[in-house]
Amino acid sequence: MIKNIRYIFVAALLTFSFLMPTLASAAKLTQVGVRLGRLGISSGSGGASDNNDLLVTFKLNTTPTSVGKISIAFPSGFNMTAGTPAVSTTGFPATPASITAPPGTLTAAVTTNGANAGGAIVVSGLTSASLVNSTLYGFIIPAGSITNPATAGQYVTTVESQTSGGATIDSTTAPTYVYGASSNQDQVVVSASVSPNFSFALSANTDTVPAADPSAIVTSPGVTMSVGTNSPLGYTAYVKSKNAALTSAATSGSITGGTFNGTADTTAAGTTHYGFLPITGTACGTCTGTLTYDGEYSGGGGAFISAANQSGAFNGTSFSSFVSRSGYTNSDQFTLKERVTVANTVPYANDYTDTLTIVAAGNF
Repeated sequence: MIKNIRYIFVAALLTFSFLMPTLASAAKLTQVGVRLGRLGISSGSGGASDNNDLLVTFKLNTTPTSVGKISIAFPSGFNMTAGTPAVSTTGFPATPASITAPPGTLTAAVTTNGANAGGAIVVSGLTSASLVNSTLYGFIIPAGSITNPATAGQYVTTVESQTSGGATIDSTTAPTYVYGASSNQDQVVVSASVSPNFSFALSANTDTVPAADPSAIVTSPGVTMSVGTNSPLGYTAYVKSKNAALTSAATSGSITGGTFNGTADTTAAGTTHYGFLPITGTACGTCTGTLTYDGEYSGGGGAFISAANQSGAFNGTSFSSFVSRSGYTNSDQFTLKERVTVANTVPYANDYTDTLTIVAAGNF
């Protein structure tokens, strides 16, 4: 009789031992992700470059409409800051599967097991009746709640779906790795440089003043000057007249310039005058600072000459600056013209000429 009882007991014990792993093993969530914002050791102070926010993603499994909470338990080594951080459900990163905010009004509670002894974050307030097991849900716990361990290595977190009363429904372990010999070993500092640049072009190399007579002020159509630079100090443009006058080889006649004194010259029909007239053309698309015309070529206040009877004189046969920008520009455009009046004492001829040298330089 006793022997039979022994056999029965042993058989029952064996049967229980086979069943025990199944009974003890909880079901898993369909998918879990625990992404720390920083993987460097001791990261998580919440500074501008140490933003250890926590992203948790999950797909539910068993009876999703019973889930009211998600718990994330952190092992020893993590330092948790007890409190109720705000839960964010916006600003999710782009992933192959879109992350959806769980339905409900989410709140979080952080508990700690002691200094560097781990703890847990429990997010409550999920609307159970609206949950499904086919959607990848997610939420973000802001920086300041978690500080990584001071020792590199793998650490295993445990994510659970729970009832609103805190009973476990499904449970999944999600390893993460803390890396490096210092807190910034998970970062790459990117350095770059931009070369200084400067561009300059003239649309043409000839410009013809209409035939002049004592009854009118005549102005050439002009050529277009384009200047670009990425210097925050901008650039300056310069002009130089070869002869400081329009001269005729055939008659030895000369149409001289005005007075170079920092102020634009005013002329009238019937007088003799040869002047330079730079004016702003198409506005730059991307630029900073301001354009300023030198006083000799300005109608006032650094603006270009707009009066029909004014122009600037040349600085003899030397360069003079005529316009500058105080910032960078993708392209400034100017129309550079010449303005002429003649007295009836200027011999007629069709070979009056001068050569203007137009240059510009970036200010670096």
